[in-house]
Amino acid sequence: MKNLKTFNNFREKLNESIPFGSYFYNDRTSFGEHADNLPEKGETKYLVFAHNSADLNGQTVRLEGEARFGSTTSKRYIGIFDDEAYAMAAYNTSVRKPEGTFVSFSMGTLTAKSKFSFQYEETRGNLAKIKIK
Repeated sequence: MKNLKTFNNFREKLNESIPFGSYFYNDRTSFGEHADNLPEKGETKYLVFAHNSADLNGQTVRLEGEARFGSTTSKRYIGIFDDEAYAMAAYNTSVRKPEGTFVSFSMGTLTAKSKFSFQYEETRGNLAKIKIK
């Protein structure tokens, strides 16, 4: 990995892809400070988040700033939005300015199945591509 130039070099090469597809949440606490804006049962809102996955020679890897065990991808929630246009604006802004190891992004619908059960369906995704020279 010593030939990897910098995060900035590979962050500029974002690959439009669908890294997450769909995801289920069985709690409200996963959303942290955004939990108050979650949809009510039967409602749908838009979720935007950054994550630490990246593509390295066709293989998805997880970027970490420190040593960790396990294979779960870390997420940083950017926001839960009522309006798709606001979600898209937040998504586009985030894609242009990644922070730390959160170099990939996902945007999609978040539907409440119950008070504590949510289904996420990705509609847009940017998976950072790492190039080693």
